[in-house]
Amino acid sequence: MSSVSDFVSHKKVEAHNHLNLGMRYASYVPWAGFYIPDFPKKIYEGGLAEMHQYIGNYTRPRVSCGKDAQDLITLSVQDAIADGITVLEGSVDIQFVGHWGNSIDKFLDMVQGIKDKFADKIDFRPELGMGKLFPADKIKAWAPACIESGVFKSIDLYGPEVFEGLETFKPMYDLAGKLGIKKKAHVGEVSDALSVKQFVDYFELDEVQHGIGAAQDDKILQYLVDKKIRCNITPASNVMLCSVPSLKEHPIRKMYDAGVRMTICTDDLLFFNRSVSEQCQDMVDCKLFTKEEIFKIFDSEL
Repeated sequence: MSSVSDFVSHKKVEAHNHLNLGMRYASYVPWAGFYIPDFPKKIYEGGLAEMHQYIGNYTRPRVSCGKDAQDLITLSVQDAIADGITVLEGSVDIQFVGHWGNSIDKFLDMVQGIKDKFADKIDFRPELGMGKLFPADKIKAWAPACIESGVFKSIDLYGPEVFEGLETFKPMYDLAGKLGIKKKAHVGEVSDALSVKQFVDYFELDEVQHGIGAAQDDKILQYLVDKKIRCNITPASNVMLCSVPSLKEHPIRKMYDAGVRMTICTDDLLFFNRSVSEQCQDMVDCKLFTKEEIFKIFDSEL
């Protein structure tokens, strides 16, 4: 038998958390000053497009300055601490440079300040998040200095899971590789197994955000095992965005049995409303994993 408290008290790494949306709704509302209608939802039948409607209508317009960005990241770190997260590889979107008047120094000071503030409670390892649809000229102007700053311990790319447009970001990944910064990218949540391999090869990735599409091809699963590529999997997100039919049918079990390295993560806690610990208990409840197997996942990645 197990309970959510068993998982809260166990040391955990979370490696896939967008910190602008990484807090509880109960934490967000007092800060935002409004409720979001029909929220949190149980399912996004329109997938990511429906989720992005909420972002465009409510959460993005609420952030108008650097202090707002700082507050959101702080709320997310605090809620990670409340869930017993030991190591947080949390994504800070590069667009927040613009909220600091395009000052990279102020942006970096914000991120380092939050890391320092919570240093005695959590090992916060900031991750530079880049959206494929964010203006390329700003990515090229801001990303190199952020990567070279020493503040960020990893980089991530998110957006449409297609090969088109990746060339814009290749220099950033090459630079990160030279500096020993961990390289991640979103792929395989809605795309197929081949796309996972293509992204890993093209960027020489260390980790994949999602990667569940790889379960469609046993050879590519073995490729991930051989390359020691970790997949940072978000079960609740995958179910709620209709990427998988149900938690019971989630391919995380197949990936685990194949020997793929993995973590269990929230993605966007504000939208999916399930902490890491709650998702772990959910998977035990539906007999996808035992408590001991989940502890083994955490222990092997800390």
